[in-house]
Amino acid sequence: MSFTHPDPLDGRFDDTVWYVSAARFIAAGEGYVNPFTGLPTAWWPPGYPFFLGGVFAIFGEGVWQAIGANIALQLLAIPAVYAIALLVFDRRTALVAAFAVALWPGQIYFSSLALSEPLFTLLLLIAVLLMLLVPGAGRWRAATVVAFGAVTALAMLTRGQAAVLIPVAIAAWMLMGMRWRDTLAYAGLSVVALGLCMTPWVLRNNEQLGSPVIVSTNMGGNLWIGHHEDATGRMTISQPEPPVPPKGSLPWIEWEVEGDRQLRDEAIEYMLTHPMDELRLSLTKIRALYEADSTAIDWNTGFVGGEPLGSATMEQALRDLANGFWFAMLGLSAAGLVAARSSLRGPAGALVVLVVAWTATHVLFFGDPRFHYPIVFVFAALGARGLVMIFEAIRAKLGRGGRPEPQAGRSRYAAA
Repeated sequence: MSFTHPDPLDGRFDDTVWYVSAARFIAAGEGYVNPFTGLPTAWWPPGYPFFLGGVFAIFGEGVWQAIGANIALQLLAIPAVYAIALLVFDRRTALVAAFAVALWPGQIYFSSLALSEPLFTLLLLIAVLLMLLVPGAGRWRAATVVAFGAVTALAMLTRGQAAVLIPVAIAAWMLMGMRWRDTLAYAGLSVVALGLCMTPWVLRNNEQLGSPVIVSTNMGGNLWIGHHEDATGRMTISQPEPPVPPKGSLPWIEWEVEGDRQLRDEAIEYMLTHPMDELRLSLTKIRALYEADSTAIDWNTGFVGGEPLGSATMEQALRDLANGFWFAMLGLSAAGLVAARSSLRGPAGALVVLVVAWTATHVLFFGDPRFHYPIVFVFAALGARGLVMIFEAIRAKLGRGGRPEPQAGRSRYAAA
């Protein structure tokens, strides 16, 4: 992003401020502490701060170090997308899917931001790839399941939503032909591996925060944003202050844990007592999740009051490019889903289950276009499948029409 300067320390106040500030403490060897109090914390999941802290410790602190790390993560994601699409479909589809992700504007725009999306997406991709490999892993099946559980734990420590991978894996393995007894046994093994990897973090929280926080203490707040009287279903808060204990009424560490608990309880109570509001909010959350793919521009410009990317015209062109690409891939994904309908009882079905589960997870919290970033690879794979099928159908039609074609007739993809 040569037209903007998304420096977390430029006066903005968003997630990037926390990530970079916390990473600086980690790089200095002071552990995971609240950068505003210097006290131990679990307010955000620790995965990305520790990753970025490692980058700072090796390469020095700065915006360009964060950008370079993001680019490296995004480049590593491309072969992972290729491998998943190859496993689910075929080589041609895999090449198109990898090419699509490499050129995806909404993904590229995130490279300049100190946000957890690139790291989380790569971990999610690796976990999904391992999950899809399990049914055919033979004597390496147990080891593959353990690796799946371990990578899922790392993803959860980056973004708690990765917990959805365990039920997705159960559905995927049964769709791919594993017996239900084996499926449950290996799911249990993956949970054990996940739990062992999470244990050091939970024990640390129990010791330093006085509570065995599993991932972070912002889950209650995120739940409350999506479930209270003035909730909009989006990442907005109209109330001046969430209903938490007054600051100063408790020691800071206790306030952090108690505030999380209180917001969680308030949200759950609202969910149970306002069913019609919940239905309305759910529809808004789903729309917000998929309605655009240009949200990274808002983060780059610092939202309200930020500088445009070069000019207002340039910024609008970048938005149109991202959203146009997104909706084109959604359309191609629908075509790909139709083309792959006969293989939905298999790995293609596992991708559909992942999208459904991912959507349901954000209905539980709140919707924002940023949150579909990690599962873009599903739409890349399905969209690539749709594009390949359209190309093959056109080629076959031209062949039947008498035009020159090396191999006239029905495509080998047409029955898939």
